[in-house]
Amino acid sequence: MNRYFFLFISLLLTLTGMAQSPEKFSYQAVIRDTEGKLLQNKTVRIRISVLEGSAAGPAVYTEIHTITTNSNGLVTLAIGEGESTDTIAGIDWSASAYFLKTETDPTGGTNYSITGVSQFLSVPYALFATTAGTGWPVSTKTVITTSQTWTVPPSVTKIKVELWGASGGGGGAGAYSYSYSYNLNNGGYGGSGGFSLQELTVESNQEFTVIIGEPGAAGTNATYSYGSWYGDTDGGTGGDSWFGELKAAGGTGGKKGSFAPYTIHGNAGTDNIGEITGHSNEPYSNILDVFQGLERSYINDRILTSQPGKGGTIVTAYSINIPPAEGEGGCAIITFFE
Repeated sequence: MNRYFFLFISLLLTLTGMAQSPEKFSYQAVIRDTEGKLLQNKTVRIRISVLEGSAAGPAVYTEIHTITTNSNGLVTLAIGEGESTDTIAGIDWSASAYFLKTETDPTGGTNYSITGVSQFLSVPYALFATTAGTGWPVSTKTVITTSQTWTVPPSVTKIKVELWGASGGGGGAGAYSYSYSYNLNNGGYGGSGGFSLQELTVESNQEFTVIIGEPGAAGTNATYSYGSWYGDTDGGTGGDSWFGELKAAGGTGGKKGSFAPYTIHGNAGTDNIGEITGHSNEPYSNILDVFQGLERSYINDRILTSQPGKGGTIVTAYSINIPPAEGEGGCAIITFFE
């Protein structure tokens, strides 16, 4: 087993140098060890390749970055600025599907022991324009995971917006007092985020305010002191996501263990606004089963909707103590139809 693994957290198609022909876009990733601990303030070497046609297709562009992770294990780099004998301007983004391949040596050398491949879900806007004029291929997608003002690209007249709210955080485990005794009780799972879908007729350069819901914070497990349990807290509520007037509601946080003699989970986001909406019937599930069924988009390993935060667990004061988890943030996927 490799000592380290590479976890993609975002592929930000944020183009720079807009005054000229932009030939770079941003990329971020987090590096952790096999125990899930962040690899902090370490120099790593990353080889980036753009593959044409499939995940096993030929590389049409390759570059290398030697970079240091920050205190959160995060690396941030600009694809197009690495060491390379290729030119990213030579890629015809209209000709095919493209995939991003990353190979990493966590020791900073050239032993690329960690490999990952993922498809570009959107074509970098201005890079496409430099090779393909003003037209856009049908079903081009762009993914939004941060709040922003989003501008409709040139010549796009119709889009499909799929919107997810953030999920709630897990509640902390605690003890509920009953008949003068203390009974340990798990914290509740957070509620999953809601879903909204709508097709919109748009104009070039039209602007939309996009708000992406923040994940619900994890609660806190109780601590044991002088024969009693103290301090457990509820999980936080996930934020609502908005795209213009469309809304995907956030799920509520799981309740703390001391709230009731049984575990109480958060509620799914149901206050959604859009032509098609969906939510989970079981609030701590991420399966959209209350849903009218259209073709769906998926983002990486994100299945159906935002994943609720798990509730905390305590077995005894001296054994298993599993803290609760935060929820998952919202996102939007925009598909260009025309």
